[in-house]
Amino acid sequence: MWNNSYTISQSLIVNVTKCAYNLIVLKIKGGITMSKPRTRWYTTVSIVVMFLFSLTVTSAKAQSNPADLDGQSATTITKQLKNHQYDEQALMQYTYQKINQQNPSLNNVIYQNPSDALKQLQSLQKTDRQQPFYGVPLLIKGLGQAYQGYPNTDGLPFLKKETYPTTKVFVKKLQKMGFVILGETNYPEMGLINITNSNLNGVAHNPWNLLFNTGGSSGGATASVAANEVPIATGNDAGGSLRIPASWSGVIGLKPTQGLIVGDSTTPSVVNFADTRDITDTQTLLKGLTNPKQAQMLQKVPKNLKDLTIAYSLKSPVGTPVSQDAINTVQQSVNFLRQQGFKVVQKDSPVDGVKMMQTYYLGALEDGANASEKLGRPLTSQDVKDKLVSPMTYALYEASQKAPKSTTNTFMKELALVHRQMTAFHKQYPIYLTPTTATTAPLNSDPAYLPKYVDQMMNIKDLPFQQQMQLIYDSWLHGLTKTPFTQLANLAGEPALSLPTYVSPSGLPLGVQLQGSPGSDATLLAIGKIFEKEHQFKFLNANYPTSDVPSQQTTTTTKSSNANSLKQLPQTDEISVDWPIYVGLILLGSGIMVGYRIYRPRR
Repeated sequence: MWNNSYTISQSLIVNVTKCAYNLIVLKIKGGITMSKPRTRWYTTVSIVVMFLFSLTVTSAKAQSNPADLDGQSATTITKQLKNHQYDEQALMQYTYQKINQQNPSLNNVIYQNPSDALKQLQSLQKTDRQQPFYGVPLLIKGLGQAYQGYPNTDGLPFLKKETYPTTKVFVKKLQKMGFVILGETNYPEMGLINITNSNLNGVAHNPWNLLFNTGGSSGGATASVAANEVPIATGNDAGGSLRIPASWSGVIGLKPTQGLIVGDSTTPSVVNFADTRDITDTQTLLKGLTNPKQAQMLQKVPKNLKDLTIAYSLKSPVGTPVSQDAINTVQQSVNFLRQQGFKVVQKDSPVDGVKMMQTYYLGALEDGANASEKLGRPLTSQDVKDKLVSPMTYALYEASQKAPKSTTNTFMKELALVHRQMTAFHKQYPIYLTPTTATTAPLNSDPAYLPKYVDQMMNIKDLPFQQQMQLIYDSWLHGLTKTPFTQLANLAGEPALSLPTYVSPSGLPLGVQLQGSPGSDATLLAIGKIFEKEHQFKFLNANYPTSDVPSQQTTTTTKSSNANSLKQLPQTDEISVDWPIYVGLILLGSGIMVGYRIYRPRR
């Protein structure tokens, strides 16, 4: 609405100025005769109009370059949109342009709906523009974040025509915060693996190096943020699905306290949130998405953060190898924190990681059962051959059919044990620091499950339950070896934050993870803010056009030296509007000169 009136005003000023300028020229040439008072009055009006015109065309120049906002935080973007420095619709269209240019290489976005986005924006423009993320383009995860009319496939090919009938409260809250939803991002089938690949949607490629994976299961989201398509993209996390791809894609990933976010259960399960490139954005998002009924869960940030003792570990919870890159990540962060005045000591978690993961897989059995229910019949090994489901989805289904009635009780008892152990641990060590992942991102050619275990899973139906669960553990171990540090926070219901602090010699990022007691989300972000303020973050520099607007980002960017990294985004094909500025300045200067000739003292 404002933009329409703005355009009309601009047109009027241009036309009036043209008339004024022509009359002044005629006056100078003697083509018309005016009385001296009238001439002075008319010249004064002309000068004012010329000045307004110069301001108008300068503002028009600012609004015509949404590319200037590349790399800016969502907080910065919304501030400039509210100040009318940029046009919301132009920004939306430019974001779609970036997505369409990069998606053939990344495959990070699996659905777009520009017409719906435009309707959202038009409704938003009728508001008071006070939303914390007014007009900011957003991509949501295609799994579990229901938006009416968007695809609802769970990554299963036989559901490819299904859509969400309603919008989830989490997504509604995002819209109330001012976001404009543009589309859905890629994820693996049922969100079951730590990479993003599925029979339905294919592989999501890492912007740092297209030969590598983004991580999973919110891999499409992190690729979108890492590649500067959007400043924020949402995801969810039941075992590291926000933090694993954040580590491998080089962005910020927070898994909030279980039950804190609107729409989430208070029982350890899936947590919905987002990946970002800015701590302030993350803090604002956390505040806006917090369930008012659970707000009391949030602890206040200690007055002196440096009074907190931080424990760190270099040991895999399941006894698997930890790469030198992961060790370097932690040691680098430990040294930094000590330099900032923190007390940091080496201490492993008290939780039995192998037993915890065995319990974790018991909780995953329902995914197999759900897939069968959605297909409308029992799953078979032929469904794997026909690529209707993954080998793991089938294996979980068969195990769910033989699971004893005590399975749920066993699961809940282990959750309670993990919670007690970590509660006691945090009394002495409020913050627990580990690598987010044990390695940098795997190649896209690296399978989620080794072939020998795929063959065994095809015959899992004939095994007794305990052997089925052991086979599931063994089959998942190839992937778990790369990411054994994230699941603890999920089963303990604790917040955990992955920070992009390290880039390997091969040019791939790897994050460091901070974990705290339930409700310590703000404290983790406050520590993250210290890393950001001291320029410890390393983001991908995809050589996007530089911004004329000072960024709030206080971090550094890293250019991947690999030839397979995401190439420079081409400049938009738009007509240059520099000429109106020069015209405006010329007219303003002409008005001043004419005014001087008329008003100058006579001798």
